[in-house]
Amino acid sequence: MAAGALILWRRLDRPGHDACALRFEAGEWHLEGAAAWRDRNGPAQVTYSIICGEDWQTRSARLSGRVAGQGLSLSIRRGAGGEWRANGAEVPGSHGLIDLDLAFTPATNTLALNRLKVPGGGDSAAIWLDEGDWRLKPLHQGYRRQADGRWHYRAAEPGFETFLTVNRHGFVTDYPEFWTQED
Repeated sequence: MAAGALILWRRLDRPGHDACALRFEAGEWHLEGAAAWRDRNGPAQVTYSIICGEDWQTRSARLSGRVAGQGLSLSIRRGAGGEWRANGAEVPGSHGLIDLDLAFTPATNTLALNRLKVPGGGDSAAIWLDEGDWRLKPLHQGYRRQADGRWHYRAAEPGFETFLTVNRHGFVTDYPEFWTQED
């Protein structure tokens, strides 16, 4: 993994883009980006900043922006006991979940993919920010590396699966029906 990488995605299911940067600094991975898209209820723009340890396990995240005219401000942190907190309140059912999955961007797949770069892949339990209602929920996921280099991705809820194409930095470059890398 290089010390820093940038990517620009175009959203496929509705108008939108996301620009994301990944860098390693002072023993931590920093994933930062800005997404703008047409939400079901109007324009949306959200910036995000996520910090992970060297092991790619998410420690904290900050999100801010507006979705359909409503302000969004979240400070998410995983506690020492494995529980997740959003703006200080514990998220129900979040104890022991490792990854953070932000539904509005493919950026957070990067974290799990880099953590699971072992031969074959593995399962992941994530705290998921659902783009449908903007609430944090548990989400069980699986990533399996295929012989052709793509990753088979499945999420228990809402019973979703697809094949992801990924670059050398762990960024998704093709997420069928949802995202593609812009050149």
